[in-house]
Amino acid sequence: MKWDNLPASKEHETTIFVVNHGWHTGIVIEGSHIGSELSFLEEHFGKSNYYEFGWGDRGFYEAKEITSKITMRAIFWPTQSVMHIESLPVEPQKYFPHSGAIAVNISTSGLAKLKSALAASFKRENGHVVRTKNGLYGTSLFFEGVGKYSITNTCNTWTAKMLKTTGAPVSSFLTLTASSVMSQSESAISKYVCCPQEPH
Repeated sequence: MKWDNLPASKEHETTIFVVNHGWHTGIVIEGSHIGSELSFLEEHFGKSNYYEFGWGDRGFYEAKEITSKITMRAIFWPTQSVMHIESLPVEPQKYFPHSGAIAVNISTSGLAKLKSALAASFKRENGHVVRTKNGLYGTSLFFEGVGKYSITNTCNTWTAKMLKTTGAPVSSFLTLTASSVMSQSESAISKYVCCPQEPH
């Protein structure tokens, strides 16, 4: 696979981050890049330097204690999803020192497509996102998500889909684990070339 939507110049290049939390992954973008599509985040978090986005099974993600019943339901029955959002005061490598976080350069047009896909992952009622409860760490929050979680559509499948919207050469098909997302992200980085139209 090859990159689509490469930036034509350095002015059209930006950076996002992929974070590995062990069993699930997330996408991080700069707060200054959220635009009108994701401006509702400032209503819940205020302005932030970075925002992390994750998607997953509501019962499993929000559970205070993971039981075998919750795990089996998440694996074998399509279940309601949630979005998990955290505001980060510093870049993810520093905020999550014990997690794997890598920077992925993309085009600004790829970022625009990513933001649209992220915004579309939130369920809305009367035009507003629906907050459910406090998140897993820090100031994070849960919101109702769009789509059903299943054994073939996991949190890591979602992350791969988000990356693919940017033009990155990744596949969401059977991308079920965090390690698969991270290995594909590393591969994408190795294939990335900025500014193919600029003279050298």
